[in-house]
Amino acid sequence: GGDSFGAGLIYALLNDFSSQDSIEFAVAASCLKHSIEGDFNLVSVDEVTKLAQGDASGRVQR
Repeated sequence: GGDSFGAGLIYALLNDFSSQDSIEFAVAASCLKHSIEGDFNLVSVDEVTKLAQGDASGRVQR
């Protein structure tokens, strides 16, 4: 969770997200990681963005 939060925050800041959007993206990345077993966050940027924007359906598209 923490590594995914940090990675999400770095990604968002490097891609010129606003401060609020950066935090929301990082939190979404961290939340999605908790749904995956193991050390790697295997979700896409699109999946994180959808959750950060309020799509809490929980559906992961593979």
